[in-house]
Amino acid sequence: MLSENIPAPANEEENKIIVPWSVREVIFVIIAAILLTMGAIFIVIQRPDSSSFMMVVVELGYLLPVIVILLIKKAKPETVGLRKFKLGNLALGCGLIFGTYILIFVHNIILLAFGIAPQGELLTELFGQEDVGILIFTGVILAPLIEETFFRGFVFSGLQQKYSWKVAALISSFLFAVAHMQLVALIPTLLMGLVLAYLYQRSKSIWPGIILHLIVNSFAFGMIYLMSWMETLL
Repeated sequence: MLSENIPAPANEEENKIIVPWSVREVIFVIIAAILLTMGAIFIVIQRPDSSSFMMVVVELGYLLPVIVILLIKKAKPETVGLRKFKLGNLALGCGLIFGTYILIFVHNIILLAFGIAPQGELLTELFGQEDVGILIFTGVILAPLIEETFFRGFVFSGLQQKYSWKVAALISSFLFAVAHMQLVALIPTLLMGLVLAYLYQRSKSIWPGIILHLIVNSFAFGMIYLMSWMETLL
């Protein structure tokens, strides 16, 4: 993934990411992903012991409808952003994520002031309930790869066929936040989604987003696992 020179766009129209699918296909994959997620949740309700495995199924459920559309449209992997990128874009992303974390820190302080547990505390509880290996694999490896392909590579770019990239970024980031199904994480995940969408728009590659997503999730899971391990010693 060495750098690739991408000329700066002259206007909004030239800046648009062109893909062979439209908002109609975006709606289809979103509905399909929702149905697959609901199916996985139903199975977990019936068989609680399968919850760890179902987390993997839910992630793959995002990828399956996207693959179907790509096959129908005879689209290449490059159309969902699997292309080279400038290393400078990754550095920019790191800076933006750092700035976002300052806002998230303030957000979490406000939640705690109202006696509401932030996302970190909710994730800590999962380490005592789920298979840690599957949880980390899903959160650190699968989630960055699949979610960036789905929300940025497919949904964000598909929405641009009708809307401006800024509107597409807002909509896709909101869907990204809602998909995590945690109200306390809605604003932090929305902010992260906006950063990742901007990064894809700038670089025309989802690899910077995947790498940043992986780093963020690795740090989060690493800290939570460490806290969980320390609690068992006390």
